[in-house]
Amino acid sequence: MTDLIALPHRALIALSGPDWGKFLNGQTTIDVETIFDAVAHGRYSPLYYGAFLTPQGKLSADVFICPRDSDTVWIDVDATIRDDLFTRLNLFKLRAKVTLSKPQAQVYASLSDGLPDPRAPGLFRVYGTYEAQGNIADYSDFRLTQGLAEPGLDFPKDYLYPIDINMDLMDAIDFKKGCFVGQETTSRMKRRGTIKNRLSPLTHAGHLAFGAEVLQGDRRAGEILASANAKSLALMRLDRLDGELTCDGRPVTLAAPDWLAPHLKPAET
Repeated sequence: MTDLIALPHRALIALSGPDWGKFLNGQTTIDVETIFDAVAHGRYSPLYYGAFLTPQGKLSADVFICPRDSDTVWIDVDATIRDDLFTRLNLFKLRAKVTLSKPQAQVYASLSDGLPDPRAPGLFRVYGTYEAQGNIADYSDFRLTQGLAEPGLDFPKDYLYPIDINMDLMDAIDFKKGCFVGQETTSRMKRRGTIKNRLSPLTHAGHLAFGAEVLQGDRRAGEILASANAKSLALMRLDRLDGELTCDGRPVTLAAPDWLAPHLKPAET
């Protein structure tokens, strides 16, 4: 696979044992018990996208849940917090029949083949130990074009809410399952229609710095999170997307992909 792209900012945690579904279900934003049941019956997707949140509902980490077989699941997570998350999960497992380990396999992306990335068509993930010849700039360009943010890489952990980066639009939050860490704030934002900000791609000249203000006239309209090759991801106020937008004295243009564009409007009051 000539376009295999190494993702050194990601790492893996493995959970083995008959209770991994029940245990993870209370920790993550997705319904892992349903995934566990699907694995047991041979009807499941190779990857699921979700998050670990703080009790206040902020993003500690985005994760890919990768079932390996009926007894084992891998968690693909930001490498800088892998050890902390490993310790946290060990503390919470109590009497659950779960064993944690750290696989030596590496994380890769591809634009042609592998496990389908649930965030966007045309993007794939690969796990193992391979010689990667692809350029991570191609992966970054794809992400910035498609509006795919990565907590820990694009912005610090505990900085944003999952809905801010559109995880509710990616089936990465189950609003019907039982309680999970950070659920109260997340559910309230969705239920009460208090979504005021969403991440959107922008195009512009040059590079924009993290935290740079996007302005609508002289009013703050957003904040740059990631930027490369005249493209950026910005957390934008939904009520300030029309009219002329600038950042660092330069014009910027909203460049939302088709899946996101219908959601870039203020909630009805």
